[in-house]
Parts: sequence; C-alpha cells; structure tokens
Amino acid sequence: MRHAELSEENCAIARASAVLGQRWVWPILRSAFNGARRFEDYQRGTGVARNILTDRLAGLVEHGILDKSPRDGVPRGHREYRLTEKGRALFPVYLALMQWGNEWTGLAAPPIDVVHEPCGHRTTPTVVCSECGEALVARETRPVLGAGHQQGGPGLSVI
Repeated sequence: MRHAELSEENCAIARASAVLGQRWVWPILRSAFNGARRFEDYQRGTGVARNILTDRLAGLVEHGILDKSPRDGVPRGHREYRLTEKGRALFPVYLALMQWGNEWTGLAAPPIDVVHEPCGHRTTPTVVCSECGEALVARETRPVLGAGHQQGGPGLSVI
C-alpha cells in the first residue's frame, strides 16, 4: 500500500497518518505550537530545506491544519501560517509525542517542560477516561466496532 492510499482507508489511524505521517510535519507543528507564524520562523525552528518546508506548509494548509493569511500591516505577498481549530486540536497528540520522546528516545532529561499557566506548575500530560477520570492504559482498553465500521473493509481488526 502506498502512503497516499492511507487516506482512503476506513480507519482513523490510517487517515491521520496520511496527513501527519510525512517527514518534518511534527517539527513544523512543534514550531506552530511554540508561536511560529512566518515562513522564516518555521525555517529557523526546524532547519528543513526551504523547498520541503514550502511543500509541507502547503499540505498543512490544504488539510486545514494551518491557515495562510496576510500579515497585518505588511506589504502584499507576506503571509502568516497560523494553527486553525483543527490544528489546535492536535495539541494533545503533540504533548503525547513529546512525553513519549522524553521517556523513550535516550534523552538524559526532557529538553522542554510544559507549564500549565492557570496554576503555574510544570505538568506531565495524561490521557484519562472521559467518563470516570481514570488514566487510560492499553491493557485496560479494547476496541469495539463503531458507527462508521464498514463490514469486510480493511483497516480495523477487532480481536
């Protein structure tokens, strides 16, 4: 299966991977969550080649994750790339990737901590059940067929 074909699967993980699984997408999103707006901000924050950055930013705009809009008070042609609501919804995924990287990639210590500004404390994000508030762990969850399941379709195996 080719990468582009993932977007046709009846599977949320496959479809998300089609959009978010390209190289450099997460470092670009990291820059966006850290306040990047201008092309130069993204280039400086990632170090990615300009042609690749142009391509990835265009893809994120095409998928509605970033919005490309004129900069206030700046001559025509200058644009800003800002997270949309859809892009901001990726923040929990971003935090989860950061937390996983801090724990499992050999870093001596986390290079970045997250501060919850309302209380002023450094925080470790956790995924909890929306119903009972308990932490979710893989061995205590199971997939069940949802309303969008297509009988006989690829992409989901429920054991």
